Amino acid sequence: MCRHHKIKFRLYVLDYTMPSTKPKRTSMNIYSGKVSLRLDKFLLDGRLIKQEIVEHQPSVGVIPLIKDSEILFVSQYRNAAGRRLLEIPAGSIEKGETLRRAALREMSEEIGYVGKLTPLLQMYLAPGYNTEYIRIYIAKDLKRTDQISRDDDENIRIRRISVHSAIKKCINGEIKDSKTIAAILAFDKFMSK
Repeated sequence: MCRHHKIKFRLYVLDYTMPSTKPKRTSMNIYSGKVSLRLDKFLLDGRLIKQEIVEHQPSVGVIPLIKDSEILFVSQYRNAAGRRLLEIPAGSIEKGETLRRAALREMSEEIGYVGKLTPLLQMYLAPGYNTEYIRIYIAKDLKRTDQISRDDDENIRIRRISVHSAIKKCINGEIKDSKTIAAILAFDKFMSK
């Protein structure tokens, strides 16, 4: 196949898969709390679609790096999963808080450290039903704060794991949290540049 055809094919696929306009929707609030639930109705290709959407505050996550070779993780019980999960420190952005301030606060509250932040990754966590958008940072030059302050539902244990071992745990399924897997694999790619 010549290069000219390859480029044409790629452009065709991009034009075909990306709709030019966002469908108009109506929304009805079903529940309001720490997270909210709404029912959306919208037309998509001439069909009426009804979809329940979880509304969640934007969030931040942090890869706390020690000497470029180890990461501080949190291990905590997650009721929805019915088990303890190994995760990077993360949490919701509070009203009026900057992204960086939220990241430093979450680190301080969950692991008792702060550090120099470098943006790494941003993504939707579960866009099929959830509005949560997360920004992930790398934190270096960690300094102890001794200001651990956890929410009632946080039963956190701190674990120090080598970068190499963390990558293996993402691949072999020992780490099951999607934000953590995406963050660690993106970090690995970032460090190999």
